[in-house]
Amino acid sequence: MTLERLRIFVAVAERQHVTAAARALNLTQSAVSNALAALEAEYD
Repeated sequence: MTLERLRIFVAVAERQHVTAAARALNLTQSAVSNALAALEAEYD
């Protein structure tokens, strides 16, 4: 787990929406989704 992925995870959890988290982090929705998928794969 990288700090960036953790930051993305927290942003999604706080906002309860991937798109809102992406906007808050100045990332694309697909970048946030990819980071979440990588986290899921890491812990699956």
